[in-house]
Amino acid sequence: MLPVLPIGPLTLPTRPALILLGVWIGLALAEREGRRRGIGAAPAADALGGLVIGYLIARLAALLPYGIPSPLDLIYILRPTDALLAPLPGLLGMSAWIAWRWRIRRVPWRVGLDALAPFVLVLAIAWALGDWAEGLRYGRPTALPLLAALGGGERHPVPLYEAALGSLALFLWERLRRRPWAPGGAFLLALTLYSAVRWFTEGFGTGSAILQTVALGGMLLGLWGLSGLTQEGSATPS
Repeated sequence: MLPVLPIGPLTLPTRPALILLGVWIGLALAEREGRRRGIGAAPAADALGGLVIGYLIARLAALLPYGIPSPLDLIYILRPTDALLAPLPGLLGMSAWIAWRWRIRRVPWRVGLDALAPFVLVLAIAWALGDWAEGLRYGRPTALPLLAALGGGERHPVPLYEAALGSLALFLWERLRRRPWAPGGAFLLALTLYSAVRWFTEGFGTGSAILQTVALGGMLLGLWGLSGLTQEGSATPS
């Protein structure tokens, strides 16, 4: 585990640093995809705004059970070193912002989702690495010495599994996205690959039957969507 990252005279909290790095790389890839698909950098810009709004909503939703934060607590709310988040409200807020912006910009939603596919995969990898560095989401006990050492001394390092397989999923996505998918195919491919990663890694977790079922559902949904897409029409430039 690596809760802090020493860089010369600076000492940075590793988890926020990794997540911010993932956001930067993911947005760069999303901008690249947007330009390839003829919609420019709009999806990447809107994703950045949605990420900020989603983070604030997730922080507020997680803190509300403890009372309404006062204005003096704004610094605490914005502090990225705290892992207290409510993922579902944050995701809904982010999605609503992106949908509103795309409606104003008249971005075709399927093409926009295709452009954001690498952003989602890279952010998931960075988030998993950050969880491992912070000592979060370790799984079931393991007797294998190396895995036990990486998992806090006794448990499976589930976030490392997720990051490694997520990197493989990103590589496969980069290879397979060059096929002549119809609009929406690249995003469904990313959904299928990431859901497969989570379905596998959650098997090493603790009390993860619900998440594993959700991941299986995402994988089946992605495969069903891909099977329904025709490969005629606009081909993705390589």
